[in-house]
Order: sequence, then C-alpha cells, then structure tokens
Amino acid sequence: MELGETTLIIALVLSVYALAAHIIGIWKKKNELFDSARIAIIGIAVLTTIASIWLFNLFITRNFQYEYVAIYSSFDLPMVYTISAFWAGADGSLLLWAWLISIYIAVIAARGKSYDNLIKHAMPIVLITLTYFFYMLLTVSRPFRQLDFMPADGNGLNPLLQDPGMLFHPTTLFWGYAGVIIPFALMMAGIYLSDDTWTYRARRWALWAWLGLSLGNMFGSYWAYTVLNWGGFWGWDPVENASFLPWLTLTAFYHSTMIQERKGGMKFWNILLILFTWELTVYGTLLTRSGIIASVHTFGESVTAPYYINYMVVVLAATLVLVAWKYNSIQSKKVFESFVSREASFLYNNWIFIASAASVLWGTTYPLLSEAFRGYKVMVGPSFYNQVNVPLGIALLFLMGICPLIAWRKASVSHLNRNFSKPLAAAVIAMIIAFPLGVRDFYAQIAVAGSVLVASTHFIDISRIVNKQKKLEDRGVLKNFGSAFWNNRRTFGGYMCHLAILMIIVAAAGAVVYEKAETFNMRIGGTYSVGDYDFKLTGIDQYTKNNKDVTTALFDVSKNGDMVLTDAEARMYHYVKQESTNVKPMAYTVGVDDLYFSAQAITADSATVKIKVMPMMFLMWIGGFYMLILGILVSLSTIVPIRQKRVSDDVNINQNIKKITAESAL
Repeated sequence: MELGETTLIIALVLSVYALAAHIIGIWKKKNELFDSARIAIIGIAVLTTIASIWLFNLFITRNFQYEYVAIYSSFDLPMVYTISAFWAGADGSLLLWAWLISIYIAVIAARGKSYDNLIKHAMPIVLITLTYFFYMLLTVSRPFRQLDFMPADGNGLNPLLQDPGMLFHPTTLFWGYAGVIIPFALMMAGIYLSDDTWTYRARRWALWAWLGLSLGNMFGSYWAYTVLNWGGFWGWDPVENASFLPWLTLTAFYHSTMIQERKGGMKFWNILLILFTWELTVYGTLLTRSGIIASVHTFGESVTAPYYINYMVVVLAATLVLVAWKYNSIQSKKVFESFVSREASFLYNNWIFIASAASVLWGTTYPLLSEAFRGYKVMVGPSFYNQVNVPLGIALLFLMGICPLIAWRKASVSHLNRNFSKPLAAAVIAMIIAFPLGVRDFYAQIAVAGSVLVASTHFIDISRIVNKQKKLEDRGVLKNFGSAFWNNRRTFGGYMCHLAILMIIVAAAGAVVYEKAETFNMRIGGTYSVGDYDFKLTGIDQYTKNNKDVTTALFDVSKNGDMVLTDAEARMYHYVKQESTNVKPMAYTVGVDDLYFSAQAITADSATVKIKVMPMMFLMWIGGFYMLILGILVSLSTIVPIRQKRVSDDVNINQNIKKITAESAL
C-alpha cells in the first residue's frame, strides 16, 4: 500500500481508539485506559509526522504520479518553493493542520502529571476533530491520490506564491489555527465539569495561538506589501480578513479572562469568545479552500466546503446544548460597579474588538449573501472597512492608554486627576508641537495624541512597579528594573505587545496620511521628483533567474542633492511555464521613509513606474515582528497561578496547591 495513506489510515484507527478509550475511561473511571490512550495520541503524532515527511519527499523528488505534487510543482520550480508547495493547496494545508494539532496533543499526553480530569474530558473534543480531519484526508481531500500515468512535468506553482512569504505566512497561521482547538476543548470540558479553572489552563494555549495568528497576519501584510502591485500593506481582502477575525476574538478573550480571574465575572462571555474564535478559524479555512469568495489567496474550487460547514454547524449546536444544560453553573457574579473602572475598561475593550470583528465578518460574508439573494456577488471595498474600523482603532488606542492607570471597582475624580492629568497634558503638548512640524491631518493628530497617552501611562505604571521593587531591595537602577521585569513578566510582556501595536498604528497613520505617490514614464537618464526625493533612471537590465525572466529598471535616488540610494530596482517577472507576467514591487528604507517602486511597463530604453514615498513604515515591521514576538515570549514564560480564593457564583472555592501550578504543568 501507499505509505502516506497507510500512515493516515493507522492514525485514523488510533484516533478512534484514543477517543473511545477516553469516553469509556471517563465512564468506567479506569486510569489504565487513559494511559493507553496517551500512548495512542503520541502514536498519532508520529504517524502524521511520517505522512508529512513523505509528502515533503514526494515534492522534493518531483514524483508527479501523485496528483497533488503534479498540480503544485514542476521541474523548474526552485527547491525552496517546491518545499512550500506542501501547503499550496487545500489537501496539503489540511494535512499541515492535522499534523500540528497532533503534535500539540502529543505534548500534552507526554506530560503525564498534567493529565488531570479536565484534560481527560477535553481530549475527546480534539480527537473528534482530528478523526474528522483524517477522514477528510482519506476521502475528499487526499494529498496522496495517485494518477494512472506519470506526467512529463507538473503544472508548477502560482507565480504569486513563489515568494519567501509562502514559507512563513501559511505556516504561522496554521500554527495559530491548530492552537485554538486546545482552549476550545478546555472550555467544553470546563462547562461539562463546572470547572472554572479551564480559563487558567486555556490562557497560555490561547496566547500561543495568538502569537501564531499575529505573526501570520504580519507575514501576510509584508507579503502583500512586497508582492502585490497596489502598494499597500492591508487590502481587506476576504481571505486576509478570514485570518484576522479569529485574531480579534482571541485578543478579546485574553483580556476578558483577567476579569474572570480577579472577579469571577464574564464567564459566559469568555465561553462565547472561545466558541466564536474556533468557529471563525474553521470559517477562515472554509473561505480559503472552498473558492466561494474571489481572492488572490484562495486555492481554487474544492469539494471540501460542505464538510467544513457541517463541522461548524455541529460544533455550534453541541456547544449551545452544553451551555443550556450547564447554564446555572456558568453564571457570573456582577462585577461592574461603575462605568469608570478597570473592569469597565476591559468590557469596553471587548466591545471594540467584537464590533470590529462583526464589521469585518459582515463585509467578508456579504458577497455570499448578495449572491444568494440577488443572484450575483457584490464585493465590499476597503472604504467600508476603513469607515468602521478607523474610529474603532482610535477608540482602542485611547482605551489602551487608560487601562494601565484606572482604578478597579470605581475611579474617583481625585484618582482620575492624579493619574491622568500629566499623561493628558503630554498628549496635548505633543499635538501642539506636531502641528508646526507638518502633522496637521486630523487622524494623524489623533494618532500622535493617543500614542503619547499610551506611552505616558505605560511609563508611569512601569515606574511604579520598579519603585515597589526598589522599596523591597534597592540594588541599583538596572538591577531594580531587571528584578521588576522578571517578577512582573506578564505585565511587562503585555506592555511590550501594546508598544508593538502602538508602533503599527503610528506606521499605518504615517504611511496612509502622508504617502506621496506618482506614476511617470521616463527614458534612461531622465529624472523625476516625488516629495523631497529625485529619481534618475540609470539603465534597464534583463536576466534569467531560476524559472523566470527578469526585467528591471535601475534608479539612483538623491535627497536634497545627496545620493541616498543607488541601483534601486523596479522589477517585472515573466514566468514562461505559466505564460504569466507579474510586477515585483521593491521597497527600500531610507531614513524614516520607505521608497516603493512598482514597474508598470519596461521597454529597452524607458520605464513607466509607480513610486511611493511612505513615511514611518519601518515601525510597522519592527513593531509587528520584533516587539510582538518578544512580548509574547516574555508573557509565555510566566506561571499565572490559580487563585486560592476566587469568586464563583457566591461560592469561595479553595484550590489545591497542585492546581496552583496546573497551567505550568500543561
């Protein structure tokens, strides 16, 4: 038998066994069944890994007798993109998703001490999903389907996918997609057992999934910026939106769990957020793989759409039935005593994220609704998303500046004056200073004020934390800060993520509001000015690289008479096999500006090129990649204890010492 499908068949059998062992073990209370199920789970991960390695091998050896390999690769495809072709189609992507889920649950199963009652009840949810995925991989989404003949060559990869972004964007998104199933399963188990500790156990997995989704969206943004010809970093493309939706709801969940942790509130809300996150994750997969919505990212028509829809319906129905059954045990204590309090700020935070998610979901789904009711698709343009989400983003920016310093329960007038007078004054002063410097656009002024407010309140709170550490043990400025940082890693990690988001907002405001763009035609030796920069066309070059012919226009760039860039390129790629000509935009950072070159046409002695000058774009990539990763990793290193006394429907539950470190063990 064929190796790939054989390993998947065995993995399917083991997943069914592990599922049955968990159900019978819970029913009969037989621990030996859980031990054998854990071994089976590890075996599933091993088998799925073998299947994945085998698919990699088929691509590397160009075995075109396999239909999936023949569709997405060819002899002339560079090896790096041959490897990335693994997840270029729906079948390989589903295998990648199942592979990552199997690894995650194998990690949990291998750590036997953490395999407590909550995990035993959560694991069947994951195993049902994994079993369903294996069934799809063996029936309707088969990456190991063989042809009756051996093609002379394969079709090759879509030219738009032949980019380094193909290595990172899909893989990090599926890292996040696979991670979301764990908090969802813990939520279902927590409801069934009336165990509120599920939020503590789910938080770290949620953060891990959030990191994957964040990086996936950032890689996607950078990919669009450097590959697509329109010269932007986010186009509200339907499939971009599909990965953005679970990011929004998961972000809301991570913030709202703090209210449940401290006050025993928002329990039902947290359940809904995790349900929505998992449903939106599957919905995003449906959009990407079904071809039901037009997008530059979609993988084409697929027969798997009904399977994803059926799964979503079953998940929604099962969750609602379980919630209705256990409703009395998940009612929250009333914790909102004032509209002006830390608790209320978290609620407002959630409202903003949900409002944004609702608008994006509506805009993304509307083409389907219009086709169903009108007979044709009506696409929603970026203007709709911007009109809704820009004001929401501004509100979120200011709320991010308020949260660190506002009091719990109720903030008095004296408290507000004491904590916010200086940050607000700094924000106003920054707006005044920015005005004569050329920052006069309304949204740019708001971005300046909000950014200074956020930076000020975060700095004040960090100073307070460091001063507390100093009172405990004064060891000098650097050591005091280091100790405060280490002892408050969760807070500092969160603030680093806030700083990353702040940098992204500033970059977006600068690039959108103060962008200068011109499209012009010039002959070799000609010069054209955009903003403060002079662009001189110095030559035209042509060469062949890998599987494409490259034509490039070369520019020297000067600013105020000083040369700042030489041999800047505006490229066009021609792929002979696909008979496709694609523009390859090039971006160069000069000082605080990005110079963006997009060739429209190139002849032997002239070029038509669109050039953009986009201020502050470098902050987006610094904030998005470096600060975000560092902040999340710092947060993940923190053991968040389950409180020994927490409020749950007027009952104080004394936690066992072992449960205090349950999250760490998981």
